[in-house]
Amino acid sequence: MSFSNRKEDILKNINNLPDDILFIIKEYIPNIVIFFLTKKDYIQFHPLIRQYINNRDIEMYIRNMIRQDNDFVLNQLLKENTRRWLDMKKYYYKNCIYSNYITFLESYAIDNESIKCRQLILKLFEELGLSKNQHKKNKSKYIRWTTST
Repeated sequence: MSFSNRKEDILKNINNLPDDILFIIKEYIPNIVIFFLTKKDYIQFHPLIRQYINNRDIEMYIRNMIRQDNDFVLNQLLKENTRRWLDMKKYYYKNCIYSNYITFLESYAIDNESIKCRQLILKLFEELGLSKNQHKKNKSKYIRWTTST
């Protein structure tokens, strides 16, 4: 019997357990694991994720959610951080200056072909009364040092 077959058998058996036993088992599972199980659990335990991600890795986490076109997680992040991200003026990324961090996220979604995430950001722009074409207002800044001889 292969590993995948045993795994499927275990999952079938877990689904057949009574809810009371599942509730008891769930009490022993750490919250950081539980919040990956269902959307309801993710919403409930989402604030805990910040404790488990280093400050220097949080941007990588956000970008990864956009690359994967994970609009559910991005929606939670936008709910928590909209004001703060709008206040992050002149965000620099790859020789380009963005008016704020959310504008960068829209441009990043375009670059990574993350359609659902971009639609979510455009909906946020519409709710806030901002222009839909924020990504076109970015300024390219190429700094090249030259030496005169």
